[in-house]
Amino acid sequence: MLKTLLHVNEDLASSIALRYTAYLHKFVPLSLYISHVEIADKKEQVGTGWVRHTWEDGVASNGKRLIERMLRTENIDCPLAGRPTVFVGDKDKEVAYELRNGLYDLFIEGCPNSLDPDQFHELISSPLYKAAPCPMLVVKNLSINKKCAFLCADSVEAKVLVEKSMAILADSTFDFDLVHFKINENEELVTLANEDGGGCLPEAEALLTRYGKSVDKALVLSGTAEQAGDYLKEYALVISILPTGKGLPMDILAHCPASILMVH
Repeated sequence: MLKTLLHVNEDLASSIALRYTAYLHKFVPLSLYISHVEIADKKEQVGTGWVRHTWEDGVASNGKRLIERMLRTENIDCPLAGRPTVFVGDKDKEVAYELRNGLYDLFIEGCPNSLDPDQFHELISSPLYKAAPCPMLVVKNLSINKKCAFLCADSVEAKVLVEKSMAILADSTFDFDLVHFKINENEELVTLANEDGGGCLPEAEALLTRYGKSVDKALVLSGTAEQAGDYLKEYALVISILPTGKGLPMDILAHCPASILMVH
């Protein structure tokens, strides 16, 4: 089972992430842990030593009650491997430390689908995502589907994309497609010959075959990032290399309403 850390807040994005994680558990057995970070207002922080520890314990207790209430409300069909953990401090620092210290295989968090491209870029470029020692799954939507899409592009190294994602999905029962996008200001999305996708598609398919996975569909599409994102909306999961800056992969993922597994 994959040791998985799901970070939650008491909001709609986390509610969707909880339900999506329970659905994912049907395809990929998860050993699920829950975390939450209470980000207290600096004006509320008091003292040092035992005074500060007492204050932090109080803040953490409030956060724990909040998360336990949320879990009771959601009542997800995925057993927890331990009690929820609540930290007080900076979210990126606390979660990154927990991921390293706990030797997790996967990190999951909810992301509002209403984020504009700049906000999504800020999330993916955060210190947490840069420092995360494992693949990261951003849940945007509760897509009930058995199909996943590998996002290929000229800049994508197929070996990293497939091998790192198979560390998560090798034992899953998902079906897989390969989709290579080329940006072009077309009025509509255009299907190109597979040869126009270069070596990424055949290499990725060959690597998946070694893992005992078959590819249902491999295609090359040309259009805008918005059109690409819209094409991917029906997939349960879109698998991508973690973008390192603004560019084609980042733009497509920003416009993609499906949940995204990022490897690096």
